[in-house]
Amino acid sequence: MSGRVRDCEIRAAAYATLLRRARGCPDTIVLDELGIDHGACRVDIAVINGHIRGLEIKADADVLDRLPRQVASYGTIVDRATLIASPRHIARAMPLLPEWWGVMSAERRPSGSFAFRVVRREHANRSVDPLTLARLLWRPEAVAILRTLGAAEKSLRQPREDLYLRLVELLPKRVLAERVRHALKVREAWRDRPELS
Repeated sequence: MSGRVRDCEIRAAAYATLLRRARGCPDTIVLDELGIDHGACRVDIAVINGHIRGLEIKADADVLDRLPRQVASYGTIVDRATLIASPRHIARAMPLLPEWWGVMSAERRPSGSFAFRVVRREHANRSVDPLTLARLLWRPEAVAILRTLGAAEKSLRQPREDLYLRLVELLPKRVLAERVRHALKVREAWRDRPELS
């Protein structure tokens, strides 16, 4: 089998191989297109368990013009990130990525299956932004967390952004990250309210 490597093919192969164990873990959720900062950017595949991991896919037809902006957005919320790309993009993409990003090539074998090769291992991101992380929460989730912290009911009717700012003030970044990850993992209606994602 030959031809251009497509996004949907890389994604399907990643789900079948790289993410198989994560998808079978009861404490892990794997999501397509996780919105960052109310949809300003999207993580192609997010893996959420004890941390948030982002996977960015670049297929043959993709260009790398948006990659620097995507890298900056990922850096505000993910603990680790990996670019999974067609081999044609690897050399050009490497200088655009911070050292903490992993890089993996996705190449189609003659049989049609995919081979994933680690080019560079991912490392921890030390620059997660607490406010952008808080913005992953839907309003009812932010309210519920603030209520557990003893916030006055009147204050819970403030604009959404004020609720996020209050969470950042009240919670250490590590605790905030734990609360956000928990909310994402137990969220039942991911696609019912896309305007709030």
